[in-house]
Amino acid sequence: MASPIDFDYPHAQPGQQAFTAEDDLARLLETLHTSGTLRVANGLLAQFQDVMAVALKGLNSDEGRTGLANLLTLVKLLGQIDSDGVDRFAAALERALRAAGDRLDESDDAPGTLSVLAKVRQPEVRRGLDALLTLVGSLGTQLHDPQPPVYSNHDGKDGAKP
Repeated sequence: MASPIDFDYPHAQPGQQAFTAEDDLARLLETLHTSGTLRVANGLLAQFQDVMAVALKGLNSDEGRTGLANLLTLVKLLGQIDSDGVDRFAAALERALRAAGDRLDESDDAPGTLSVLAKVRQPEVRRGLDALLTLVGSLGTQLHDPQPPVYSNHDGKDGAKP
């Protein structure tokens, strides 16, 4: 599970017992102004009708409805996956991509067939290949499964509503 964000609530200045609502509002307003968020929000609100017209026009198409249905399907799927597992996978993928990039940056000749095959003897390589083959096998099984979609009732036909 994801770890909570550590937030230390600011303490009142010496001589004050606690912040008042006005103090909190002033700090919030200053933070929004300093970060530029207030200016962006002000611009969006000033042009709200135009912004919403563009957004709704994009959503009111077959591609927009399908895209929104796909996004909701992915969100449902991600909601069911253990966040620690995703974090571990993402960290491993990042390290693997960095190592592969470093290997591609090396200027030596391409490795020989025997040296590539020797890597199969490494437990890490066998573990990675096993995970990859398990993923591909499971995907192949699921693609052949005639059961209806699990995460969406959107049939993909033109005009279908998510």
